[in-house]
Amino acid sequence: MGQTNKLAAILMTTVFSFNQLTYAQKVETTEDGSIVTYEKDYFDKFSAVTLLDMILIIPGGKEIIDKNQNQFRGNGANSQGDRGFGSGGDQILIDGKRLAGKSNNIDDTLSRISATQIEKIELIRGAASGLDVQSQGLVINITMAEGGDTATTFWQVSGKYTFNNDFKPEFLVSRSGKLRGLDYSVSVARENGGFFYLREEQAFDADDVKTSDQDVDAGFEWKNLKFNSNVSYSFENGGDLRLNGLFEPGGREGYEIRTKTTNVINPVTRLTDEDSDKWEFGGDYSRSLGELGNLKALFVINRDKGDEIVNLTKGSGGGLFEFANEHTIENKSEKIFRASLTKGIGSKQFLELGGEVAINTFDKSFLNNERRNVLDVDITAVVTDPFIIANSDDVKIKENRYEIFANHTYNASTALVIQSSLTAEFSKIVADNIFAGGSLSRRDTSFTYLKPRINLRYDLSDQDQLRATIEKKVSQLDFGNFVTRFDQFAEVLRLGNTEIRPEQIWDYSVAFEHRLPNDAGSLEAEVFYRDYKDHITRVDFTEYEDFGGNPIDADTFFSLPPTTALRDDIDFTSKSGNIDSASSYGVNLKTSNRLGFIGLPEAVFSMTYVYEKRRATDQFTGLKRNFDRVSDHTFNFNYRHDITALGLAYGFSGEIRSTATSQDISYIWPEKPIAEIELFAEYNVYEGIKMSIELENLRGVRNTSVFNRYSDHTRFNQLSGKTTRRTNNWMEVTVSLQGTF
Repeated sequence: MGQTNKLAAILMTTVFSFNQLTYAQKVETTEDGSIVTYEKDYFDKFSAVTLLDMILIIPGGKEIIDKNQNQFRGNGANSQGDRGFGSGGDQILIDGKRLAGKSNNIDDTLSRISATQIEKIELIRGAASGLDVQSQGLVINITMAEGGDTATTFWQVSGKYTFNNDFKPEFLVSRSGKLRGLDYSVSVARENGGFFYLREEQAFDADDVKTSDQDVDAGFEWKNLKFNSNVSYSFENGGDLRLNGLFEPGGREGYEIRTKTTNVINPVTRLTDEDSDKWEFGGDYSRSLGELGNLKALFVINRDKGDEIVNLTKGSGGGLFEFANEHTIENKSEKIFRASLTKGIGSKQFLELGGEVAINTFDKSFLNNERRNVLDVDITAVVTDPFIIANSDDVKIKENRYEIFANHTYNASTALVIQSSLTAEFSKIVADNIFAGGSLSRRDTSFTYLKPRINLRYDLSDQDQLRATIEKKVSQLDFGNFVTRFDQFAEVLRLGNTEIRPEQIWDYSVAFEHRLPNDAGSLEAEVFYRDYKDHITRVDFTEYEDFGGNPIDADTFFSLPPTTALRDDIDFTSKSGNIDSASSYGVNLKTSNRLGFIGLPEAVFSMTYVYEKRRATDQFTGLKRNFDRVSDHTFNFNYRHDITALGLAYGFSGEIRSTATSQDISYIWPEKPIAEIELFAEYNVYEGIKMSIELENLRGVRNTSVFNRYSDHTRFNQLSGKTTRRTNNWMEVTVSLQGTF
């Protein structure tokens, strides 16, 4: 290399290193490297308006937000969702405490808190004492600024335009402040959401001859008002009280219009109209009890009601008639109370003892009415034909759950922290099936579970950390599986099953993380294995009989072999249910890097790749297969570039997933998702005022799939036909303006 090239390389390296160092000057790291602190002035040059803006600026921040949202929705490894508050998992905390809410969740709160109210943000890696949670991954802890009586108002107006559809305006106004020691936040928002799609279908018979074409034009829109409030107060005796509330009335409308070449009457339309009403009240209290330790108590009470009517019609104009309808009423509530006492044992150990009580109720009814002669061409005859009940299901459920737990933290050294816990759970589920005429069938079941957990964090150096976790989890049941419903996408009736048991999971994981110096990002690799017991999936509930009408099992039935007449007499039935075992294993690789090494110190690029091989025995074919509707490979990416000199930020994000398959008693449905890509740009118009634009569904295609139908049962392996589907989503543009004063 010539002297000129060497000098250029030295200068470039110096400039890039200096650019990285300017970020590190506003970032502090603890001696063991487990806590990275971003002080308030770190965010000054970015002109952040809200707390959410601040977190998204931090390398890896968006991935933490996305993961927290997935856990809230129940999209994690525990597919049925966690029970109650619990104590594990990645969390976002405010002043070391989590928000005591379920529907009123932390993600909504982040966008309502002004950046001016934040003192600092801490990223805590691995196990740490003194927090409201135990985590084997990351915890974000936000420290609110202290001061005199102050107040700020955050506002946002936005609108989403969906191509070939309509424009939906939204607004949010939030007032936050401090008044004589009382911290408060109140907000009101008008939310309009929805999605639209156009599906192109081609149907083929068993000989692969095309029999029809069908276009499906569909969409769902929901509107609601959301009122939120949060207050907190510190008492002179050292106690801290926080209360939060949510009230959210709203509704949803949907349509699905099917036009098929073989229909005698077109189109076939499905119209949905739903009213909903949701409220929640929660809070927490903490204080020191001297020699007894520190008391922490949380509670939440909520209720969610929904009333949905679906009308199915054929034809249009003067030839329109209704041939079926559905009515679903749902009313669910939750009451949770958790209290614990934490005491230090010497200078290195902490012990937390406590208990949790949760009372859940779930009432849901489903009624499906149909006319007898729905295929009649004579519309007059059909309209005069009376409706009859085709399906009816009414379930009332109550679950009482009690937990006692002990959590122990041992700070063996500045480099080694070991957390262990043991939870004993006792639950009772009473589910009543109320049949037409008033007759009742009751399921009364009790469960007892021991849930141990051990979590280790070892800092190999200031930059390198090793984490390991062994934990037993028990899922929260989805009571929606207890009640019959119509699956609009698979076009099948899902029968309810009140005998489903919670899913048990042994979760083993080891992770290694390396943090790059000067806030340049991080690299992480995790390997995991999960062992499932009472795995919830689709199960064969058919009552098999031999030629003499005697009950037999499935293997005996299929080995007869059954004749066509015998098959016609059998009602092949599937429901959600439990199977003895299943397993999954895989790796989780992720990186988040500031791009100073290529001259873009204000740009961050993050990637996450997850390979998870989930396998269970298919209850219809007896073969090993993947879990229902999940992909083995998932790749997420996110790029954000802040040009602070111009007050501008832009970027993109996306997700790529491999093929996922859904299987049931009479179909196999592989689906190939198309890569999702979103673009965004933000511009600080004035100090404290920001304008942003987001583009979604850029590809236009959501997925492609092949719906394979089988005669009676997939085990016969007799394909009766298939339908190819291509689902197109319309591009969406969202423009918003937000600010504080």
